[in-house]
Amino acid sequence: MMRSTNEVAQQHDRAALAGARLSTAGTVLTLITLITLLLAPLPLTGCATTQRDDHGNGAQFDVITEQAPDVDAEVKSQVLEPTRATVERWAAIGDSEPFEIRMSVTGSAENERWTRSEPSTTRVFARTATGDVILIEQTDASDGATTRFIPPLLLAPPLLRAGQECTGTSVVQTIRGDAVDNDGGRAQRTVKLASNDRIRTPLGEFNALRFDAVFTMKVPFASMRRETSTWIRPGDGPVAIRSVEKILVMGVVPRNRSETRVRLPATGVTP
Repeated sequence: MMRSTNEVAQQHDRAALAGARLSTAGTVLTLITLITLLLAPLPLTGCATTQRDDHGNGAQFDVITEQAPDVDAEVKSQVLEPTRATVERWAAIGDSEPFEIRMSVTGSAENERWTRSEPSTTRVFARTATGDVILIEQTDASDGATTRFIPPLLLAPPLLRAGQECTGTSVVQTIRGDAVDNDGGRAQRTVKLASNDRIRTPLGEFNALRFDAVFTMKVPFASMRRETSTWIRPGDGPVAIRSVEKILVMGVVPRNRSETRVRLPATGVTP
């Protein structure tokens, strides 16, 4: 299958970040494994936004209306990160080829753990006994490097209320083959319930909750910031994601990138 323009762009980013590796006691701090679904806020302006695909992959996204969430609104972590085995078809606006996101459940009812795989990355999540959703690690598909978060990075509390901002902070450890790099990298992610929108996607027209998040990762001489808005239809999970990303190496901006992706019909539970 022909690679999408997004995958090509990600390879360019990895090449730029590879130039910022640091040698410390015979190890190399690899900066090429950064978060990609998860999604930080790209706030919308005005009452309506429309994006349509020109390449025939079926991707379209319209924000018809926006309104602030009810002051007493609250969302469980199962809504933000549902634990389920699925194969979903997604498409990025402006890319020619749809792609699949596969989720498999690997833990037990007492220790929920699941893996989400897409063309560029594979991530391992867990839900704690208290209901927190955490990100354990992420593996880059291009070179097999794994970014591990210590402690696991908090993505969502058991209950996220309107007006509340949830923040998680972790130390970043990069593993490439037998090499383990511990050169002081840190990651932080915040998320909040931002809006209750009426949207139109390939799945139809419906109401969806918009969650805004900011993910940052800093290592010596380099940093990355990703802002993402994720629209979630309660009971159905994420249906649209809009993100913007900036990578700085030695104070230079090698790349700014933005993307809007939407879920396509014909998704379902794996056999």
